[in-house]
Amino acid sequence: MADALRRYGHKLALQLACITACGLTTSASGRPVNAMGLRFTSPLGIAAGFDRHGRLGRRAGALGFGCNEIGSIDLVSASRMTFPPHDSGSALLGLNLNIDPSSSLDALCAGLSRAWPLADYLMLNLINPASAVLLDEEQRPRLRQILVALRAQQLLLDQQGRCVPLAVKLRCLAGQVPLALADVLLELGYDGLLAAHDPGPPATRQRYRAWQNADQQEQACAQIEQLRRLCGGEMALLSVGGIQTAEHLNARLAAGAELVQVHSVLLHGGPWQARRLLGG
Repeated sequence: MADALRRYGHKLALQLACITACGLTTSASGRPVNAMGLRFTSPLGIAAGFDRHGRLGRRAGALGFGCNEIGSIDLVSASRMTFPPHDSGSALLGLNLNIDPSSSLDALCAGLSRAWPLADYLMLNLINPASAVLLDEEQRPRLRQILVALRAQQLLLDQQGRCVPLAVKLRCLAGQVPLALADVLLELGYDGLLAAHDPGPPATRQRYRAWQNADQQEQACAQIEQLRRLCGGEMALLSVGGIQTAEHLNARLAAGAELVQVHSVLLHGGPWQARRLLGG
């Protein structure tokens, strides 16, 4: 019953966001930012999972969002992803991609090529259960092999004249800041790292309230600061998890994140949250 109610609430929140965006003509944000070689109209974005199939799409810009990350979808089947024909607006589109560890390198690289024209940036999701097995110690050589192959494929695609940044989403929890993997991404030349500070579903009200604790917010900022010290200015940092107020947003940015994504606050507070967070 609880899962059914969450799905229904998610559907209503997305529908409300689409309706609201249709009634607005311009972005509410005046805080543009450059990251991963792209120009975002706002440092605030929508995390993957809210607009899974691109119904809101680029129109999220009218709500004040600088980007909207679609998905997650399987990297190999990325070509099946289609967006509504009316998809216009100022928000950049990200595509969140799961990696099936059993797929061949050729299949994964082909999937990256098919995803290339669909979005402004691509995010390899290593916190999805289907992909997370690659983080097991015995799977690390396989993970590196995949990261090397996909980065090489990105460089080949860049030669066609359209540069699409490639980033990686990693879990970032207390005592589990992914510094070693961040170092690998730096070595390979990846464009960005998205640090996910929440342990994952289900997104309960109890967990939502827990993020109102100042200590938990400070912990997420400390994790971003650790990653920023490692990465310097060589790789963009994104942060997702627990953002509910303008103070939370500004603290993550001050800690070193260029972009911050939200999800639960849209479910609990409605589509006008971007204006509230950015204007605070």
